[in-house]
Amino acid sequence: MTVYLAEDDGRWVTHSGEAGHYGTEWGPADLERAAVFLGELAPQALHVFEYLLRNPGRRIHCTELVHMALNGADDADPARRIAGVLSGMSKAHDNSERRYPFVWWEAPQGRAGATYAVRPSVAAVFLAARLGL
Repeated sequence: MTVYLAEDDGRWVTHSGEAGHYGTEWGPADLERAAVFLGELAPQALHVFEYLLRNPGRRIHCTELVHMALNGADDADPARRIAGVLSGMSKAHDNSERRYPFVWWEAPQGRAGATYAVRPSVAAVFLAARLGL
C-alpha cells in the first residue's frame, strides 16, 4: 500500500533515524547548500536520493529503491544494500551542517526492510537547487 505523508504528519518526527536525522532541517535559504550536497554524493546514493525526491512525502520500501533506483531487482538483501548506499551521503551530510534530507522507518516486527521518504518541503529545496532557482 502506498503511503504519502503530508508536510505536518507526525510520523516525520517518529522515524527510526539516529543522531544525523536530528538538528537543523533543510529550508528555502539552503539552495546553495543543497546544490553542494548533491554534488558531494556518491553516485549510487545520488540515484537513490533522486528517486526519493521524485516522490516527495511517499514512504518507499527498500526493495522498490533497489529495483527502481539501482536496477537491482534480484538483490538478495535490499535493506542492507540501501543502508550501505545511503552511507555514501556521510561526507555531504557532515559538510552540510544540516540533518540528513530523508528519514527512514524500521519495518514492523515480523516484516523485513525499512521504508524511506523525503519531506515535501525538503524535496522542494533540493529540486529548486537542482534547477538552479
